[in-house]
Amino acid sequence: MTDSLFYNPFLRIKEDTLKKLMGMGKPHVVIQRFQWPGQPAQQTFLVSAYADEQEARRHEAELAAKEGKMQNLLDLNQYQAVVKLLKNGSGLNLFFNGTIDALHEKRLKKAYVKNVSAYIHYIRMKKEDHYDVRIFVEHGRLKAEITSGEQSHTALFYDMIK
Repeated sequence: MTDSLFYNPFLRIKEDTLKKLMGMGKPHVVIQRFQWPGQPAQQTFLVSAYADEQEARRHEAELAAKEGKMQNLLDLNQYQAVVKLLKNGSGLNLFFNGTIDALHEKRLKKAYVKNVSAYIHYIRMKKEDHYDVRIFVEHGRLKAEITSGEQSHTALFYDMIK
């Protein structure tokens, strides 16, 4: 399977995206490592934007060592450091985590239904009528919650589809 066959619902960050975030009053960003099929490991990052610095710091506090860090785009040095990451020659890919909505969730489920079904079988979750899968972002991590009746299981979505 080639990389182009993987569905990626995330918006690639460009410098104009950073300017839009600042214009929306969200200058505090957390940049963290991100795994996604078809994206090079250790070179792909997810950017979460916040209006409130304390909220961004809480997100940063949830990260593992060397997983990522917060940047204040209003600080010229920090802004330039982020822009440097966006340059074509950097070899890095930065995506914005805010594109997930009902349409993207539906497309994600459809694109990876076989992988998620295999994961459900792997964790041996019993089916009570049917399975519901809810995809969401928490602390910059794409997760999925699988429920069936009273049972519930939450895991990183990447772990389900890899």
